[in-house]
Amino acid sequence: MTSLLIALFLAAGFVEPAAGSELRKSVLNGLRPAVQRQLGSNVEFKVTLIRVQGDWAFVIVDPQRKGGKPIDGWRIFGEHFGNMDGLRAEGVLRRQGGRWVLVDHAIGATDVWYCDVGPRSLKAGWGC
Repeated sequence: MTSLLIALFLAAGFVEPAAGSELRKSVLNGLRPAVQRQLGSNVEFKVTLIRVQGDWAFVIVDPQRKGGKPIDGWRIFGEHFGNMDGLRAEGVLRRQGGRWVLVDHAIGATDVWYCDVGPRSLKAGWGC
């Protein structure tokens, strides 16, 4: 089964960096400043998806406070939080000058805004 998954990933042209890997950490650290500007400091991510293809990355995360404590979206966004898809964050990043730079991101998006940002193959199975 593992060989089949690897073959599918290679066919799609992306890899999913393992938890704890330097690649995964550096991609998430590219997203972190923008998310912390909106949600406050002390944010860690519960990763739903992280894919890297060449110099592009696509991530879907659920931000939380360090130690797994929930973030109060109502306090941050007020009545607008009721129209959001929770605090789930998606981001598209591009490696430039040896570091991951955020191209675009959204928190609580209710659509698939990311389909036309970067390689579409990174978002296969996620509405694109």
